[in-house]
Amino acid sequence: MKKSSAININSEVLVWARESLALSKNQASEKTKINTKRFNQLELGEKLPTLDELRAFSKTYKRTIATLLLQNPPKEKPLPKDRRTIDSSEIGNFHEKTIMAVRKARALAQSYLELRQEMNVLFPKFTLKASIKERPQVAATKVRRLLELDKIRKVSNINYALERYIERVESLGIAVFQLSLTQDGLRGFSITDDVIPIIGIKRGSEQAHSKIFTLFHELGHVLLNEGGLCDVSMQTNIQIEKWCNAFSAEVLVPTRELLQMPSVLEHQRQNQKVWAKKELVELAIYFHVGPLAILRSLLEHGLTSKAFYAEKHEAWSKPTFGRSKEPKGREMHKESFKERGRTYISLAFQAYDQNRIGMKDLSDFLGLRFSYIPKTRELLYA
Repeated sequence: MKKSSAININSEVLVWARESLALSKNQASEKTKINTKRFNQLELGEKLPTLDELRAFSKTYKRTIATLLLQNPPKEKPLPKDRRTIDSSEIGNFHEKTIMAVRKARALAQSYLELRQEMNVLFPKFTLKASIKERPQVAATKVRRLLELDKIRKVSNINYALERYIERVESLGIAVFQLSLTQDGLRGFSITDDVIPIIGIKRGSEQAHSKIFTLFHELGHVLLNEGGLCDVSMQTNIQIEKWCNAFSAEVLVPTRELLQMPSVLEHQRQNQKVWAKKELVELAIYFHVGPLAILRSLLEHGLTSKAFYAEKHEAWSKPTFGRSKEPKGREMHKESFKERGRTYISLAFQAYDQNRIGMKDLSDFLGLRFSYIPKTRELLYA
């Protein structure tokens, strides 16, 4: 049997590729099925890899072979800051799937820019700013008026409302994607150091009203020019997270409007701080949030007790991170549509219909095989 030829590479690139996914040497050795001794020799440059080994590295590190053949490790932007409410020993430690989601968001943003340039529809320059010293309610009022969010209140279908909210945020010059965040307890992230600001929202089992709250929480981070990987916990002690939570809450549930709702006025009149779930659900549906978000706003204004809020928080705030209990078969066209958003998908088909891009380019922009493209187009008119 002919012995495989060694391929000349810079071992530092192999080390960079492994560390970029936060994999230990033992983890990478196990995943590539290259024994520990041989693996260490390859990383130290004492040995050169075969083509099969290079393919194993490429698959494990989610990097093309061409990338692994670079003369020097490329410079790559770091992850956004860890803003989660977890034990300090876990701060900064992320699963490779989370790292891949951030990497994908950066790639999608670049793709989105290229697509818009192809269609001469440039992203507006994001110019809004806020300060952590500013009251989040003030910033929220400005954003709410600028985006005319009251008009979306009339949309009764929460999933359609989510699409409208995303479109309004994108109109500011921000790319918004819904991504698979099944690890690390994340509900969203924001990136402020790329070609354009980026917001990532947890896809999958997350409910639409939770995604809406996360969307505006991350918009708060972008306004502050402080990106982050967030679990959007209401129990946080991190100042910037508290600010972004308050900002999102005021954007979606304006204090002035909440205090004028009939059920709120009646509770105030009777000095009644215990709320029926039906009352909270009705308010939640009206404001496009969850019942717990309504209860939190009521607590902020002294309209319920800490004990009642704590009781309901314990009962209602059970996160559903990861996969659905009854997972369905993957529908790639629906995943792509939700991931990229209606505006992105529509623009891609416009570019194809106007002969600005070919079928192969359309497939690349959508991230789908040719066979899924007709089904994806149908979703635009669903």
